[in-house]
Amino acid sequence: MALAQKGPLDGVKVVERVGRLAGSVCAARLVDLGAEVLRVLVSDDPLPNEPADWRAHPFAASHGRLIELDGKAADFVNSWSDLASGADIVIVTPSIGADGIADSRMLHSLDKDRQVICALSPFGLATTGPPLVDPSEAEMQAISGSLATTGDITGRPIVVDLPILELFCGINAATAAVAALRVKERSGHGQLLDISLFDTCFTLTGTFLGKVLTGQARGFRNGCRHPLVSPWNAYETSDGWVIMCTTNNQNWLDLTAIMKRPELADDPEYATAAARIGNVTKVDGIVADWAAKRSTAQALEQLQARGIPSGTVADTVSVAAAGPPVPCRRTPAKAEAAPSDEPVPALSMTCEGIRVLEIGPYTAGPLAGRFLGNMGAEVIKIESKDGEDSRLWVPLVDGISCYFANYNAGKKSVVLDLRSAPGKASFLELIKSADVLLFNLKAGALERMGLGPDVLHAINPRLIYCAISGYGLNGAGRPALDTVIQAEAGVMSRIVSDFGPVKGGVSIADLAAAHLAPQEIIAALRQARRTGRGATLDISMYDTVAWMTGLCAPLGARVLPPCQMVQAADGWVLALADKIELHAPDTRTAKDLIEELGRAGIKALKMLELDEVYDLSVAKREGLMAYEHAGGGGNCVISAPYAFDRTPLRTPATVPEVGADTLDLTGHGRETH
Repeated sequence: MALAQKGPLDGVKVVERVGRLAGSVCAARLVDLGAEVLRVLVSDDPLPNEPADWRAHPFAASHGRLIELDGKAADFVNSWSDLASGADIVIVTPSIGADGIADSRMLHSLDKDRQVICALSPFGLATTGPPLVDPSEAEMQAISGSLATTGDITGRPIVVDLPILELFCGINAATAAVAALRVKERSGHGQLLDISLFDTCFTLTGTFLGKVLTGQARGFRNGCRHPLVSPWNAYETSDGWVIMCTTNNQNWLDLTAIMKRPELADDPEYATAAARIGNVTKVDGIVADWAAKRSTAQALEQLQARGIPSGTVADTVSVAAAGPPVPCRRTPAKAEAAPSDEPVPALSMTCEGIRVLEIGPYTAGPLAGRFLGNMGAEVIKIESKDGEDSRLWVPLVDGISCYFANYNAGKKSVVLDLRSAPGKASFLELIKSADVLLFNLKAGALERMGLGPDVLHAINPRLIYCAISGYGLNGAGRPALDTVIQAEAGVMSRIVSDFGPVKGGVSIADLAAAHLAPQEIIAALRQARRTGRGATLDISMYDTVAWMTGLCAPLGARVLPPCQMVQAADGWVLALADKIELHAPDTRTAKDLIEELGRAGIKALKMLELDEVYDLSVAKREGLMAYEHAGGGGNCVISAPYAFDRTPLRTPATVPEVGADTLDLTGHGRETH
């Protein structure tokens, strides 16, 4: 049966004990992969700290059959146990005690030796002394790094009016469940998955990790601007906004031609990337004057004709009206091999025995590959002779880019020129032994080199050919950058500022694809083993983010409860109320302001900057960050956001030199490739 007709998790039974949104997102992802889900709503389960209408929204409730149980009935325990016992995967939301610690008693009736038990909580099951008791989405954004990096050009933090952390947590839970299922089906052993909302958000801050390690942990809220590149911003047109992201000097030269300002090309104030970022206000003023004289459509036509990454800000209503997004399109390979009948040894790690070839720079593909490596896969990074550009991105620790280390630690490096005959021949030889090809490049890039899925599947029918691109392999061929996709897929419309569009501080589009890809890959490998047929996985960053904004559809109404940021003398305070009027709040400390709001019956908390987030005891606990050197020091890597009690993760913090494994894996020196 074709993969598109029968999902890769066909035959897998899931029970979701309806609780927090992340659990429903997890279950919905498993349904999309072909699992059968039974939803169990228990009448007196404590509700998580989120709007009750979320659980009734089609986004969270349109999957699986629903059964309601009376939690006070005499036979409740037996009824629940009978329903749960038939499942391969059970998703639960433990209640949170008055001390903020997750109550594990809900897990006692489940069989983790036989089943995959996925428990979702704010800070994890083993955490003692969490910083908040059962935080809401907005509160978690305030204390785990989201608000530290999201805000307008004045530095004011802005809450993302989406349950972005719940969504990422649900994706992570489904990935962990699919990975643990691989162990269960090979060894018969289940295990407990401890999925934490805080760990999820902490993982998203990896882009800023180097700054934190080297002493710059504040000042990241800057609207749509980029800290290293200009022009990169939102510019007001005569009828809306245009988002523009120049990525190289050629983009700037093309822009000066579009603006009919050729003199700017050689002007020392603007001729180089460093000069432009040093004069960012002037650059933005010049581009803003040009944009203001044009409609959005006119501006985009000119920019996109020159290949300058650009888009406009869409609201979630128009995004939803375009039709249901498909984050991953799965197509079975045309070639087919016999189903595998090789012995299946027990696994000490969930992805042990998987070989991944990875091509592509920066975030989406590399982080997806690193996550697979953290779960035990062998990940071979294919690089050019000079290595990936981000190897040189500052800050550096001991000569190694902190950014590159966080996204690439633990991999092998092979130098191949895929445009040369020897390089292509070596690559095709590696394909024979690979289980997965994972890449994030412009749509059609590998096909143009003669390395499309049909070619590679003819060599290795079981290969999982996983492509991450901005708009899908058959979508728009224009450059796709996180900022542009956040605008076009509706995220920026959920971040409200008086100073124009604001992007999410973390790279939501890149990271969403990176977190989704391992889930799709592991599920597809299950299908390939059963059928002998691999697949093409076509992951669209745009569709993934458009799917994540689905809780806003169809009306685009507010999603999170009202809240307001208030500035104190020593930072920012998140008040869980709307239209607060205070007298000169800037003269009070955050502590005093929170106490004053409390006396008025308004719950409030201090927003944490990144240095404060990293200083939390929950962030310092063993296993969340791995340092290069024993006892700390050197580069640091944030662990993957999964916790398995039977098959632990590995989180190395060292990176290979460019081409370090070329000779061992190809038999040739890097200079011949």
